[in-house]
Amino acid sequence: MKMIYKDPIATLLREGVIKKCQTDYRTIKNLLKRAQTDLVTATRNLNEDEECSYNYAYNAMLRSGLALMNIEGYRPDVRDKHLTIIRFVSFIFGEEYAKIINNYDFMRRKRNRFIYEPDIPCSKKEADDAIIIAQDFVEMICKHIRLKYPQKELDL
Repeated sequence: MKMIYKDPIATLLREGVIKKCQTDYRTIKNLLKRAQTDLVTATRNLNEDEECSYNYAYNAMLRSGLALMNIEGYRPDVRDKHLTIIRFVSFIFGEEYAKIINNYDFMRRKRNRFIYEPDIPCSKKEADDAIIIAQDFVEMICKHIRLKYPQKELDL
């Protein structure tokens, strides 16, 4: 019988996949700036290397997810970091943002296949779609942080 907990963050803590941490606004700002750089790099490489573009788009999502976790006072533990970030983001944003979070999870699995199955191709359309998804995802997180923490000067 599976236990259902009312507090999903407490569930992640209980599972040992996240840990509490000190919020570090400099780290958050750097992660979000790097996410923006990743998006620029993904776009710049679209016509040269689709897989590279896809990976940079994914990295932008990963970094912004880490920033969200940090501003909430958490970080992923050592195992299943990428999946943990997705789960955390989904708990923060809920059903309203399920589509974009599902896209993020799909990108995580596809990126994993690129690494372990190098014969899997990445089309230009997939890479272009990944960039659009990543831009929406990063903006969603930046908007959330700006609204929840307006007193912080993060230059988002």
